[in-house]
Amino acid sequence: MKVYADGNLRYGVIGAGIQGQKHIEVIDLMPNTSLIAICDAQAERARSMALKHGAQHALVDWQELLALDEIDAVSIALPDHLHREVTVAALEAGKHVLLEKPMATSVEDAEAIVEAQKAAGTKLMINWSNRWMQAFAKTKERLDAGDLGDPLYVYARLNNTLYVPTQMLSWSANTRLPFWLICHRYDIARWYFGSEAKKVTAVSRSVVLKEKGIDTPDFYQATVEFEDGQVGNFESCWILPESMPYLVDSKFQLICTSGYVNIDPTPPVHQLATEEAYSHEGFLFGNVFGEPVGFVRNAIEHFVNCCLTDRTPMITGEDGLQITRALAAMVEAAETGEAVYL
Repeated sequence: MKVYADGNLRYGVIGAGIQGQKHIEVIDLMPNTSLIAICDAQAERARSMALKHGAQHALVDWQELLALDEIDAVSIALPDHLHREVTVAALEAGKHVLLEKPMATSVEDAEAIVEAQKAAGTKLMINWSNRWMQAFAKTKERLDAGDLGDPLYVYARLNNTLYVPTQMLSWSANTRLPFWLICHRYDIARWYFGSEAKKVTAVSRSVVLKEKGIDTPDFYQATVEFEDGQVGNFESCWILPESMPYLVDSKFQLICTSGYVNIDPTPPVHQLATEEAYSHEGFLFGNVFGEPVGFVRNAIEHFVNCCLTDRTPMITGEDGLQITRALAAMVEAAETGEAVYL
């Protein structure tokens, strides 16, 4: 097992946007990591984050970051369609990689990443962090213990408001909802079923976003039949009104031979109202005394610990490849109107 300098994993983060900033915050807090470099296409953002969190380098060129010999591992938090080139280069440079979901937006790209990881022999984890949400993790424990019997059917809904594709993301036309949202719940279903997709049917429609000049569908509905007989029904849209109280609308139901699970992680656990205003703590990211807490932090910590102790991450490149195959099949099925067999 490799011994790291001073017992610390020396770390770089590529992409300092909404998700990348969470990686930076967590790495900065961990006692067994050293934040060496931050890279972002916006030079000022990279500089300000480096100053705030004590990184030695603030860069705009990710190739410069990967050329730093003192970096052992990187988080890659770039737009969905930009994952392949940077991830392959990071692996070829001998870095461990925590890659934000989705792994890729094509099977070809996912295969290239897996081949690069095999050749490099370093760690690769795809960050479907929802596995660390307490409700999903506890359900997996009960499934593994046999308390629910065998899983048979999943219904999963994960939606966003119109704010996400029109304001939060400048690149929403470069992805599709199976890669952006459905992937979270497909990962959970596949994890529970322990089986791969066999047949995929799907539909999508383009009305609202098309009228706004954004070339990506408003919603997808996909039905997946798995090799061991289970069925998953997945739906996502990102055109909910911005007047909605939460950015995310979520529902997850699991039917088993001896049990039933109903998970709705959307409502916040903390709501606060004063005479002037109402506010709530969002469920995606939480902070206590200025420090991030919850499943996003837990997932990043898991990856770091796997690197330091030479363990295999919970979600490997092979997992990511299988998931990408199913997600790409959803897009193909919706576009052709025909079932896709895997």
